[in-house]
Amino acid sequence: MKPVRLTAAVSVALFVALTSAVAIACNGHLVSAGSAKNGKSVALHSGDQLVVTLKGNATTGYAWKVKSAKKSVLKPRAVTYHPDPNPTHLVGAGGVYKLRFKALTHGTTLLKLVYARGKDLSGSYKLRVVVS
Repeated sequence: MKPVRLTAAVSVALFVALTSAVAIACNGHLVSAGSAKNGKSVALHSGDQLVVTLKGNATTGYAWKVKSAKKSVLKPRAVTYHPDPNPTHLVGAGGVYKLRFKALTHGTTLLKLVYARGKDLSGSYKLRVVVS
């Protein structure tokens, strides 16, 4: 009885691993950008995933948001916040925001991001994205 359960568990784990590998292969490459790329350009191919990682602090009410981008060229996928796993000060410790996008079609767009709390702006980020 136990060997059958173990074989089923291994089969499921292998299926999940293989499907994930196929999904990554079909969805293009992962391209990362951060604060050093602000005001610069990045080249992508259709199907590539872009992840922009920027410092922030969700406890302040501020968050990185997409202000503008040609959605026919670059599709916003998700924005997630990751607190610092080893904060020096526990109260109000910062972290990073990860903004994920998918390159859709050939073209160029200026990705504009803002660090805002309501209408109060505290920062901005621009990245010229060229998809070929």
